[in-house]
Order: sequence, then structure tokens, then C-alpha cells
Amino acid sequence: MIRRGFNLLELVIATAITAVLLTAVMVALSASFRAYRQTTESASTGVIGRIVMERIQGLIRNGQDFAPYPGTLASTVVDSNELDILRPDGTWVTLAWVPATQSLHWRENGENWVLLEGVTQQPSGTGSAIAPFALEFHRGRHLHRARIDLCVVPDDVQGMDIEGTSVSVLRLVGSAMPRAVAWDR
Repeated sequence: MIRRGFNLLELVIATAITAVLLTAVMVALSASFRAYRQTTESASTGVIGRIVMERIQGLIRNGQDFAPYPGTLASTVVDSNELDILRPDGTWVTLAWVPATQSLHWRENGENWVLLEGVTQQPSGTGSAIAPFALEFHRGRHLHRARIDLCVVPDDVQGMDIEGTSVSVLRLVGSAMPRAVAWDR
């Protein structure tokens, strides 16, 4: 007797194997898409953070005057959540970290814009927030150097269950000095 097809049991077994393989492929593909979204969000936050950092350093290099000033002549370093910069065109710009919204803001001419969200200012392993701006003055109110220290958390909406509850914090640190100070040396 010559068989020309499959019996019902062979078809059921083949269908079950195919279903298991397709389920495994779909789970792997779903995890891959989630990992791609998380990586993209983290990379996007890093790029945006570096652009914001470069812009702040450029403002400091070209700035004419800066605030807040030290409280006394003896104090030379001011840690602050805000940085006021007088630009060459005579306008003041304020960069401010708002702890309530965990965001960095740009204020100019009564207008307010969010520059960067997710700015926590709590580096890994520390319980207290650090000031995003440290201004070092000399000869009274002349800014010698400014340090910018931003701790940014990527958008956690894109997180994966497999990562657990740990959140990676991107820390951006830079410093700049006004060109007038740099060229006087």
C-alpha cells in the first residue's frame, strides 16, 4: 500500500511544532523591538544632553556678566540651581533647574522654555541633590570659571521588564570660562 499524504496525527504534531516556533520568534522579536526603543531613547537623551551642554558652555564663553554673585568678598564659589548670563547683545538669559518638574529651563524676556527634561541632579549612589551650576569668581564679581553638572534620566516609559527597576542616569559634566578671562592670561 502506497501512502500519498499525512494522517491526522502527523498534521496535528506539525501544527503544534509550527505554533511553538512562531511563538518563540514573536517573543524574541517583541523583546528586540523593546530593546531598540530603549536604546534609541537613551541615545536620544545623550545627544540632546550634549547639545544642551555645548550651548550652555557657548553662552558662558561669550557672556559679559554672570549671576548669582558671591554673598561676600571672601567667598569665591557659588553653587546654584540658576545661572544668569548677560549676552553680548545686552539681553539676560537665565538657565534654571526646577526640582519640582525635574527639568532645565531657559528664561528670556519673560518667556520660559524647557530645555531638558528628566534632570534629577542625584548622581548614582548619593541621596542628596547637587547643584547643576558651580560658579567660581575672582576679584569680586568677575566669573573665572563655571562648572555645569547635569544628571539626566532617559525617558523611563521605554524601559523593559527584563531590566528590573534600576534606572541608568546619564551624567553630563563640563566647564567653561568667559573668553575675556581666557584671553587676559
